[in-house]
Amino acid sequence: MLPGILVVMGVVGLFLVSTLLNKNTEAPIDMKSIDPIKCGACSQYSCGIKQRLEEEEE
Repeated sequence: MLPGILVVMGVVGLFLVSTLLNKNTEAPIDMKSIDPIKCGACSQYSCGIKQRLEEEEE
């Protein structure tokens, strides 16, 4: 039972760490080459590119 709990805790920990690292990672492309209309059609609201485009519009 203990190895199963450790595996689940490890997977959850790995998910949390990878999510935090992904959120803090800069986009590798130039923001000026992105079409805001096409990017706005995306439904992924956690996208760093989309968040940055929304900040520029304000």
